[in-house]
Amino acid sequence: MTTATRTTNSPRFFDQWSASYDGSLLQRSTYEPIHNAVIQRVRSIDPGVVLDLGCGTGQLTKRLTERFPSATVVGVDYSLGMLHQATARTERLVQGDAQQLPLRPGSVDLITCTESFHWYRNQDTAAADLRDLLTPDGRLLIASIATLTTVGNEMVEQLSTARGRPIKALPPRQLTSLLERAGFDVTSQRRVPRLGVLGWPVLTEARPAF
Repeated sequence: MTTATRTTNSPRFFDQWSASYDGSLLQRSTYEPIHNAVIQRVRSIDPGVVLDLGCGTGQLTKRLTERFPSATVVGVDYSLGMLHQATARTERLVQGDAQQLPLRPGSVDLITCTESFHWYRNQDTAAADLRDLLTPDGRLLIASIATLTTVGNEMVEQLSTARGRPIKALPPRQLTSLLERAGFDVTSQRRVPRLGVLGWPVLTEARPAF
């Protein structure tokens, strides 16, 4: 993997955020709807290895472990603060990003990436890296902040960069094109209803293309 998949945001920002990340209102209104949608999408599969990329405090990682008790479920996050919180929920945790994963190419059956992909500096490279990790029948689920238009994404990126925390909130069609360039077939894509000021994220499901 390459260093281009790293987020440009300092891990200190996420470390500080980790202390309040599990606030009940935040989880219920912002993250729980996304996690519910992911669990719903994977209910019919039986993966051997699952990667929860950008696992935060391990909320979804724990649910995936419970959903797939026979699988090896690994949570990865950039922030040691987030991982410290996650240790109360799950054991298999790795500090790092895509280029530091202790996983062989073609060894992962399911990758989930919720509320993380929009932080990545080079999303094209990140998507290609994830494609390399998946088995031929593997599945990728990305849930990310998504604007309605390219212009909206450009505005979000400019404003967030000015604050020192750049976000790329790709609209659905643009994310589809990015994943197709990386070697995926996008099989489904929909907005996930939720409360809060961040709007409805897009849940995108993709499989390796051949």
